[in-house]
Amino acid sequence: MEPQRLTNEQYLGEDFPLRLYNQMVPGPVALHWHEFYELCYVYGGAGSHTVNGRTVPLSEGSLFLLTPADFHSVSPSPDRPLQLYNAVFGEQLLSDELRPLLFRDYAGGTVTVAEDAREAVAEEFRLLQAELSGRQPGYRLMARGALERILLMLARLRSLEEGSGSGREEAPQPEHIRRALVFIHHRFREPLSLRDAAAQAGLAPNYFSECFRKAAGVPFQQYLQELRLSFACSLLRGSPLPVTDICYASGFRTLSHFERAYKRKYGHSPREARMAGK
Repeated sequence: MEPQRLTNEQYLGEDFPLRLYNQMVPGPVALHWHEFYELCYVYGGAGSHTVNGRTVPLSEGSLFLLTPADFHSVSPSPDRPLQLYNAVFGEQLLSDELRPLLFRDYAGGTVTVAEDAREAVAEEFRLLQAELSGRQPGYRLMARGALERILLMLARLRSLEEGSGSGREEAPQPEHIRRALVFIHHRFREPLSLRDAAAQAGLAPNYFSECFRKAAGVPFQQYLQELRLSFACSLLRGSPLPVTDICYASGFRTLSHFERAYKRKYGHSPREARMAGK
């Protein structure tokens, strides 16, 4: 069964693409994906969260961001239902200044807010809720400000967690290439062209192709295909989706192309990978 798709039309208003839900999740939320971004903060309960085939625990203080590229499901603990704020918003609310801070590795990610900082995060969500429901003059500016502050908290926490790891720093990408890479990583399941990516970088396609290859080490189409294959591999390992659904969910247009590309990269077919649990 194909996972549910949540659309902008269903969840975002035409006037202002930002909504907030304060909810309790007593039972499992089935695998799904959405066209918008989703920012969640757990302020009570416990459970687990599976994103693109990888499962992480959820507890009080968990803060995570999902992009339009992500498939996910949620499983609350039977005796501790999840309580969370769930902000959904359109891509246009992500400023050019915020994107490079938030998507250093092009993904959303999950962090745990320290106990002494949780009230500050919760207060921002309460402010966001009050502004969206009250709709006083200037509410859009106030709501967007609250959203951006929470996203910056997430970015800073992720930066701290990454800094406590190996300490290895990669050479920074040129800003125009970073913009294109974020776009590719968030839209690779769609029919993307070199021209689409070049437009994000503000470059002519031919020049972008040259710059991209120099920065990424591989041509654009190869990078895009390997990203799709990696995503498919994660779904094969960590989701019950049929191989055919995984093929299309990963951005491939035909099953035959997907199977050939997968076997060429991994040495076995997607169905063999599923049976072997690889």
